[in-house]
Amino acid sequence: MTGPASEDQVRATVDRAAEEMIYIGPDHPYYPLLADLVSAVGKAWQQGYEQGRRGGRKPNPYTWARRDE
Repeated sequence: MTGPASEDQVRATVDRAAEEMIYIGPDHPYYPLLADLVSAVGKAWQQGYEQGRRGGRKPNPYTWARRDE
């Protein structure tokens, strides 16, 4: 998933999770998980953006790689 459509989907999902946090409240068991996910997605996006601005080799520093051990 790349491009503006996928970025809009990620943003919409993060916004929906942030709104859900308002409804469930901080005493809900899933509140910390939602808070961590919302925060992590924003930080990951910022790190990827900065990677691109600095001329990183890959447009996305977060790639899934399987290490054979």
